[in-house]
Amino acid sequence: MSDMRKNYKNLESRLELIKELRARYMTFNDIKNFLSEMAKQNGKIRSGHSMYEYQVCDRTVRRALDFIKDMYGDQLEQDVITGAYKLELYDFPEDVDAAEIQALDVALQKIGNDKNAEKLLGNLKQKITDRLYRKIENTSSDKGHALRQTNCIDHKIKSHYAFVGPRLITNIDENTKSVLDSAILAQHRITFNYHGKEKNVCPLGILHGDNNVYLIACNSEQEQNFRDVRHYILGDIKDLHETQDGFLVNTNFSIEKYANTMFGIYNDGVIYDIKWLIRDPKTIEIARKYAFHPSQEYKPQSDGSLIIKMRAGGLTAISAFLAQWGGTIIPIQPKELIDKYRELLKNCLKSIPKK
Repeated sequence: MSDMRKNYKNLESRLELIKELRARYMTFNDIKNFLSEMAKQNGKIRSGHSMYEYQVCDRTVRRALDFIKDMYGDQLEQDVITGAYKLELYDFPEDVDAAEIQALDVALQKIGNDKNAEKLLGNLKQKITDRLYRKIENTSSDKGHALRQTNCIDHKIKSHYAFVGPRLITNIDENTKSVLDSAILAQHRITFNYHGKEKNVCPLGILHGDNNVYLIACNSEQEQNFRDVRHYILGDIKDLHETQDGFLVNTNFSIEKYANTMFGIYNDGVIYDIKWLIRDPKTIEIARKYAFHPSQEYKPQSDGSLIIKMRAGGLTAISAFLAQWGGTIIPIQPKELIDKYRELLKNCLKSIPKK
């Protein structure tokens, strides 16, 4: 038999073995007998010779298994008791997200003393993340390698970041970023020194603001709402450590939702229905190009003016922002915003020296 024909027959037998392994569990000897039968059918065993005389060797079986492992990785499963093999083919689920991977981490921490359950859950997480790595590596080997090196933190942590502006580009210290990423994902409390005071908080996310990057955190599980969370400037955090004390994240809270309640980096703890009025045509033209807030709506009026509506907190920040427009944008709702704006303008007038 020529080498080309021999290689073809080897490939054909391995493909048939793949079909068989998808259908049932096979021991090493089952595979050996199956490949021997394939050899007989392919004409390698001549009439008059016994099956035993021409049975494939153990090395041939191992080569066939290695061939399948190279193709399918850990989808070729082996029973820990019988040692039998089976090929479980399924695609990596497209909708796996950071929260689901994080949930496995949380479950592993809270599993208690059930070592068997802890092992099974750990194996499940390993399978999911391994398939994620391979999926990414299929499109970019460099990116896949980088994700493996960082335990896929950069891929998972993106759901914990939100950006508000206008802002300067700021960099986070790599050690600080690593500790925070780990603690946020694992839902571990952190300790640090902040302006001379020791803090022990539950980290919820990272917020990129106007001139700084902030840690968003709360003191307890009961404080995960828009009113009680606190901001800490990352550059002012010292002696940061991740503890092993876990906490539960409120499923109704997300850093993105929190950012959408704010104007800039500020939040009063109260969300208002905001309305601005613009009459100047040039200002209207400019304002239509602005993203003031994720909830903004434009309401053209019959007299040619424009009302901008939004739901946000941070009246001090809104007042300061409106002052930059030189009176061309006027706050008309709520009363608290109008009062805050007037107070700001009065203070500005008082600060101007009299001649």
